[in-house]
Amino acid sequence: MFVRGMSFQSGVFYMTSQYVSCARHHKGVLHSWIEPVSFHTTLKMVKELLISIPARFIILPILCVLGIFLPPIFLNVSGLPVYSLLYLAFGMHFLFPKSLRQYHGAEHKVFSYKGLISKVRIKAINRASIVNRGCSTNVVVVYFTSVCLGALLLIAAQINGSTALMISSYGSLIPAILTERLMKAWPKIYISKVSAFLQRTITTTEPDRQHLLAAITSYRQLAEMEFPHRIKRIKKERTNKMAIVDVTIIPIGTEGPSVSDYVVNIQRVLESFGDQITFQLTPMSTLIEGELPVLFKVLEAIHEVPFEHGIKRVATNIRIDDRRDKKQTMASKLESVQSKLQS
Repeated sequence: MFVRGMSFQSGVFYMTSQYVSCARHHKGVLHSWIEPVSFHTTLKMVKELLISIPARFIILPILCVLGIFLPPIFLNVSGLPVYSLLYLAFGMHFLFPKSLRQYHGAEHKVFSYKGLISKVRIKAINRASIVNRGCSTNVVVVYFTSVCLGALLLIAAQINGSTALMISSYGSLIPAILTERLMKAWPKIYISKVSAFLQRTITTTEPDRQHLLAAITSYRQLAEMEFPHRIKRIKKERTNKMAIVDVTIIPIGTEGPSVSDYVVNIQRVLESFGDQITFQLTPMSTLIEGELPVLFKVLEAIHEVPFEHGIKRVATNIRIDDRRDKKQTMASKLESVQSKLQS
């Protein structure tokens, strides 16, 4: 399964040939969606990009176009060469604002991490490499390297400098398009090393927690549809004693009386623990069953959910039933009561 990632100013996309997933922040709240690949989904992606696009990504292309066409019209002098637009398009990687570099770094760390992708492993994911071997920075390296080498070779062949640069600038689109093939041949050593240097120093920055959460959320949505082994453990028999937790999480300061959206997000976090726990939603609370050390990790993770969605204060009520003289489960406790009711 070939997965591509793309970062933007407020979030992260992950894509396969079948689905596109997105997680982005808006006014401090994390929003996410996943859609099948289609024209409608493409328009939705473009909308997300346009909403958050940095001003410089709009101003610079406009200035470049004006620099190409206005001088010949009004000043009767040559303007910028048309291939300046190619330099700008490929060079945008070097103009990423900090937030975009942080989402870019989070996207790479999720790709680099070899374990299960989960919010509870966010610290481990943050320690993963910020360099991605398949990053689009590879294309940038190939293009500008080809422009320089091509121009030098043409000048050495007695071709005028400006003409050589023009030919090389347009001709370098070919090796740029073939970057993936070049990464499988001998140039990959050079491309990988230069790209890794640029990723570490220019195109990415160490992400904060919110950037990692967006990348993890987007990746998990896609994984649920395409490659669930990256987010779920293989089931194994539990041998340790089980405990049961009754937990109620109350976000304080919500805009309305309903808290169902927070409950849904908490249930998704619980699902991320795979076969480590069993849980049951009730009208007033959530029951969670598992080994005690795992339960404490679960409680920490779900307590953080309202904070991750913009709430500033959370009250969490916890009751723990930990019986050591015999093995018990939520199901066995209910069966015990039912059998006594029938006797």
